[in-house]
Amino acid sequence: MAPPVELDTTLRDLYTQSGDEGEITLVYCPPMSQVQLVQGMPLSSKYAYQDRLPAPAKGSTQAARVFTQVLPQSHAMIAGKMDLVMLDLDVPGNGPTGQQAPTDAAQVFGQITESQRPTVRFIKDIADLQIPAGAKIGVFRPADCLDHLDPVVPFAAHFKAHSKRELALSNVPTAPSVVDDASIQPDQAQDPALRASEVARMLALVGNKAIPFVVKLPQAHGGLGTFMVRSEEDRTETLTVLRGEVDMMLSMLQDANTHFHPASLVVQDMVPGFVMAVCMFVPKTGSPLITSVSDQQTDDGGHWTRTHIDYSQQARLHTEYRPIVDAIGAYMHQLGYHGPLGADIMTGLDGQHLVIDLNARVSGSHPLGFLKKHLNTSRGFNDAAVVGPMLSVTIDEFKSRFSTELNEGRIVLLGWSNGKGGESSGAIMVGGGGGRHGGIARA
Repeated sequence: MAPPVELDTTLRDLYTQSGDEGEITLVYCPPMSQVQLVQGMPLSSKYAYQDRLPAPAKGSTQAARVFTQVLPQSHAMIAGKMDLVMLDLDVPGNGPTGQQAPTDAAQVFGQITESQRPTVRFIKDIADLQIPAGAKIGVFRPADCLDHLDPVVPFAAHFKAHSKRELALSNVPTAPSVVDDASIQPDQAQDPALRASEVARMLALVGNKAIPFVVKLPQAHGGLGTFMVRSEEDRTETLTVLRGEVDMMLSMLQDANTHFHPASLVVQDMVPGFVMAVCMFVPKTGSPLITSVSDQQTDDGGHWTRTHIDYSQQARLHTEYRPIVDAIGAYMHQLGYHGPLGADIMTGLDGQHLVIDLNARVSGSHPLGFLKKHLNTSRGFNDAAVVGPMLSVTIDEFKSRFSTELNEGRIVLLGWSNGKGGESSGAIMVGGGGGRHGGIARA
């Protein structure tokens, strides 16, 4: 039987230490503005996101499983004693919540020692969300449908903390950037001719910029809104995609969100160097707590695939990245954000640290620092990796195949969703590079 996972600390502990002593209900299903993944979560328009996804196969629910099940589970693994509200993807129209999603979540969270385990509640529609009197909500990102509730961080501050536009204009060291904001008003953006003219104006910057460079949309995550332009072919492909994206951004302009500048482009110089993922918790006052510094792997499009940590190097890396982390903390305090945060930080050829991206939320890399005691201190594994999502294998099949590693505590399930017809998704954390068993296993 697998040993219980005891976390080094939890988000509940860190929130309490920062002065948030009341109840917090977590809602970690990411809001979408372009693609409605599940009926129970309406599209968000005031808080507008660029969330283009590859078109799924007919009838496929894989993307919905990753975003509504696996992601909230994996991000809440480090939550501690807080309520987590999740949407049940497989609930029929007006019936009660099904059993598969609660069963999957129970297998994931059941690994955690009871004193640090979140309490999971499933609902079929976000309109059914109820929180205790006096409680606040902690979210993945602000959403229109949650705007009436009391958040841990005001939504306006949280939204700006996510903005790539705001980062480019801040005092935080980042790559040289040009920001181009929409020049038309919401009523003008409803005129197709005026909108088409504005799209052409904004894309001229991308068409004329010397190669290589990077284009970023203001509110996207997971690399979905980042375009690496290294050749004229890349430029042509990027312009093709951006015509539709910029038109969509402009069409979502409204009086309620113009102060966020939701329709903008960030064009940055492509700076050579290497990128590390720095996870932290930003308190209301004082320096952020660095929980891990790790390296990431991405695909050719810049989308995250896995993260690796070397525990033996953490003390040195925490010291090395402290100055830039303190700069990030000061910026977050200026905006009014506190809580978990993930930063992608590049070290240039001159050794300077530049902040490439900020995610003002729990990131996919956060569990690496919170499970050091479990993997490194108790079992001697020097390395660990977060891997996922893995597709088309059920949780029972995975547990059968890797029963030895699970029972040793070497593999920890971070999230899983078993779907109908064999559609399943999962994410894991695996230790290696030390202890009794050598390198990191391939799952």
